[in-house]
Amino acid sequence: MNTGVSASDPTYYHYKLIRKILLRPESKYSYMTAAFVGAAALIVVYRLPGLLAVPVSLGIMLAVHAIVLRLTVRRIDEPWEKRFAFRKDWPWIGPLPVMDTNLGLFRRLHYHLFLVGCCVSALSLPWTGSSWVVALFFWHLWLLAPRLRLLWQMRKEKRDGVIRLNAQEVSYYHR
Repeated sequence: MNTGVSASDPTYYHYKLIRKILLRPESKYSYMTAAFVGAAALIVVYRLPGLLAVPVSLGIMLAVHAIVLRLTVRRIDEPWEKRFAFRKDWPWIGPLPVMDTNLGLFRRLHYHLFLVGCCVSALSLPWTGSSWVVALFFWHLWLLAPRLRLLWQMRKEKRDGVIRLNAQEVSYYHR
């Protein structure tokens, strides 16, 4: 039975590799440098409140991201723990898919994540100082920056495709 796909075409089950985006080491280093420069700027501008806000707000944003993704993904058949996990491979830091993920789902999750993270940052102003709001917003954008860049690069791709995130590349497959 001839499927119309040659043996040299990279396929993954019934999916064919459409696009591969290589992650350059320079962009990874600039991503981490931005974290250090942003944290240092917050500490210099806000002094002691900034020194406390920088690490704590990073933890808070990671927790907010995990909660939002968990609540959004709970409609999927497979359990949360099998599909998503806390990743530490540059530039994928935070709760992200460990398995292949539908591009439409990835877009929807990050749309919710972007909005809720911005709202949490803004709504914290009455209870915290401006240093906390700025730190929360900075870490929120910093954590989402590689993902938003990826979504921008994938904006013309069909939403029913599948993406696979690796430390060195992002692969996009389609039926």
